[in-house]
Amino acid sequence: MSSQKVISSGNCEGVAYKQARGTGSLDKGVSEKLRNDSEVSLEQNRYASILLVCSWAGIFVMSVTFLLYMGGLFNPVIEPSQIPRYWQMNVHQYALATHAPNGWTWLGLLNHADYLCLVGLAFLGTVSVLGYVSLLIDYLRKKDVPYIAMVSLEIVVIVLAASGIIHVSS
Repeated sequence: MSSQKVISSGNCEGVAYKQARGTGSLDKGVSEKLRNDSEVSLEQNRYASILLVCSWAGIFVMSVTFLLYMGGLFNPVIEPSQIPRYWQMNVHQYALATHAPNGWTWLGLLNHADYLCLVGLAFLGTVSVLGYVSLLIDYLRKKDVPYIAMVSLEIVVIVLAASGIIHVSS
């Protein structure tokens, strides 16, 4: 069994509470029970915090790099004005027409604004792994073997999929 410590979150409103409150169908006793039944572990709070902060950081990076691209800075491979030519193409056609790199070779083109935009997107792909690593550290400290195994497996699968070792083809 897990040794997770559960904490009560009095300011956390559940979906059922919000729905019932919106319809006005709650009496005072029921609303208090629904509001105070929300319990989350310290690990869940940390994971959620990491996802929140890192997601907004990734969105910020994507926004800034997109503005740099649209501003014509950093010598883009494909000028923003040329993009409409490629809208009707599927990915394979686009890659052939633009000589776009495949896999992780786009990292060699970070000096071009259109590929610099991918940094924020790639960072967003690592956010869940960062959260899982924080969970893994907590579970290792607690010697919580089932959770160590699950979180380790999640990390391995995500990293292998991102590396291209695990892939789904049609």
